[in-house]
Amino acid sequence: MQHPELCFNDPDLRHGTVQQSPVLGPKAISGNFASVFSITARNGQRYALKCFTRDSATLGKRYSAISSALGGLGGPGAGGLSQPWPVGFDFLERGVLVGREWYPAVKMTWVQGTGLIGWIERNLHDPAALHTLADRFLAMTGDLERNGIAHGDLQHGNLLVATDGTFRLVDYDGMYVPALRGERATENGHRNYQSPSRTAADFGPAMDRFSAWTIELALLAVATDPGLWTQLHDRHGEFLILSEADFREPATSLAWPVLLSHPDHRVRDVAGRVRGFLGRPTSAVPPLTADAVQLPAQRTAAAAGAGAGAGAGAGAGGSGTGLGGSRPTVTSWTPAASATGAPASGVPAWMVGRVATPAPASAATPTPAQQPAAGVAGGAGFRKRGAGDLFAAVGALLSTSTPGALVLAAAQPADVLPAAQGVALLASAALVGIGRRGRPEHRAARKRVRDLKRRAHELADPASVHQRLEKEIRALDDALAKDNTASDQRIQALQIELRDGQARITMELNRRTDQAQQQLAGLAAKERRRMNKALEPAIRAHIQDKLRRTSIQEARSLSNMGNKMVQALQGAGIRTAADFIGVDFSHNPSVVFLVRPGGQRIRVPGIGEARATALSDWRQGLEHQARASAPTTVSAAAKAQIKADIAALRRSHKAEIKQAEAEALQKKGALQQRITDERGRLTGQRQQRAMDTQRRRAELLQRQKQLAGAGVERARVVAELAVARKETRGALGAGRYVRFLLTGG
Repeated sequence: MQHPELCFNDPDLRHGTVQQSPVLGPKAISGNFASVFSITARNGQRYALKCFTRDSATLGKRYSAISSALGGLGGPGAGGLSQPWPVGFDFLERGVLVGREWYPAVKMTWVQGTGLIGWIERNLHDPAALHTLADRFLAMTGDLERNGIAHGDLQHGNLLVATDGTFRLVDYDGMYVPALRGERATENGHRNYQSPSRTAADFGPAMDRFSAWTIELALLAVATDPGLWTQLHDRHGEFLILSEADFREPATSLAWPVLLSHPDHRVRDVAGRVRGFLGRPTSAVPPLTADAVQLPAQRTAAAAGAGAGAGAGAGAGGSGTGLGGSRPTVTSWTPAASATGAPASGVPAWMVGRVATPAPASAATPTPAQQPAAGVAGGAGFRKRGAGDLFAAVGALLSTSTPGALVLAAAQPADVLPAAQGVALLASAALVGIGRRGRPEHRAARKRVRDLKRRAHELADPASVHQRLEKEIRALDDALAKDNTASDQRIQALQIELRDGQARITMELNRRTDQAQQQLAGLAAKERRRMNKALEPAIRAHIQDKLRRTSIQEARSLSNMGNKMVQALQGAGIRTAADFIGVDFSHNPSVVFLVRPGGQRIRVPGIGEARATALSDWRQGLEHQARASAPTTVSAAAKAQIKADIAALRRSHKAEIKQAEAEALQKKGALQQRITDERGRLTGQRQQRAMDTQRRRAELLQRQKQLAGAGVERARVVAELAVARKETRGALGAGRYVRFLLTGG
């Protein structure tokens, strides 16, 4: 790469400039199977050159089939693709020269676009843009399905969003086209986007479906509730909102409970479908369609139309120019230019069904200030006495009659009667007043009067009231946003706590089980050692018997041993090969001792270093021969005992591991439950705050709306206030209440 004119055969690359790293030379974006370099040709056209790090004899065949399939798709427009997602490429058989050998490479048009994760974060608070992107992703996967094509590695890294908001799909190494039927996959795709059941045999038109559902769910969820991105996306993770851990261990996932219990029914429904796909084979996952995610027909049509009109090409700057001309390539393909211009402006049809638009207030529907108080309309007055009314009536009667009764009973002097009667009347009036204020009709009437007074005050200066209401609305929105941010941060902290807690439990489990696992793995060797140890006495007895049966007379066959030396050995008590076990030269090499089985050392005249060495070698040879014919198996009883002991140890180690795993599972379950409960509490509080804010916001907006025509409205409100006061003093006055207490009507 340091010398393009030498290592490239393609004319654009040979005279191009390779992007350099400040320190390491040519800058490469490395993946599992290839490294990609950015090269700018003389004419300013930028290319991405993919150099493969693994040899594959089928690369040429695969890219030839892919080129033919993509070439037959046509360009964006009526009857063609929804958007210009394919990217032009040349497969170069003589791509790059390494040493003296040429290796294949793929030359692709450099795509000007933003990675999917970066684009989502940039547009996180623009639900319109996110919903449109979800529509376009849906349309792109529809293009693939209709043509029997599957990308093979549908994930955020291979999805770029162009400046016109349409997708560009890159990296075709694992792509399936109908001409490749019967082949096996060269890769299984990004682990955070694939079903756990996917294998290399799942190479076919259905292999993108699980990934497509996962990505559509993420786009739909984040467009509906941006807080889900903060809650479920890990800024250091290679996924959107769901990862491999959520697919493999859904029971311990934090994401599934959040999605499956979300207030939005479409998020719940799509999440439930994706959750249900985890137990299915890849081929059994249904295609991702508009009907499957319950999108209104008009929205889908609008999205398709917008996609068809978006973008001018896949090249840099959207030029749409291909890689035509005569090139030393096996195959090349260039996407067709868009058949239509930019999408027409206007209100996007996708909004229908996406956002609940508040209906305009009906003129026939009275405002809270206009609604009559219960019990006042029609002069209905008080209705149905209750316990409080009976208490007020009895209390008033008793307080009024008590002073007279006391005077008549001569308990008090007569001159105190006027004062006592006055106090009694005041107490009676107070009880009546308390009972009247406690009546729901009176409370409703007073509230109506207060609302009308407030309304009249607001209408006296509508501009300042409008500003104050606007300030209250902004304060509500700011408070809700602040609460949601704090809630998101807390939920993220819970995710981290769960992840770290599970990691600690796993580490503790590994620490506890490592020793047991090692001992379990070593039981086979331990059994062999036990068997050998049990066999050793029989082997020693066999060898000893063979040595005792070998007379020292047989040592005469040694070259330096004669009858005289054999007789000397016999005289020293060494009559068989078992009567000595070795020689000892430790004190003086010229003085040799023979060692008896009991450890005694004896000196035999005439036995020097050479003869002693020969005798030792002779005995060792006899021992070796005897060992070769020794028993090789222990008795059945001993063997059964050893196996029983090993089996008991195996059960013990397995029980220890099982107990540790059960305790770890219990700890994980308790941790999961605690985090789930806390998250549920936070989610409930968040939803309640949102509903309270929405209700209060609607009230403030309604009050703002009512400020229109303030002069006429104020006159009407003042008149209504006078009527309300009159009705409150009349039908709900103190006199009417006393009559109500006495007569019940």
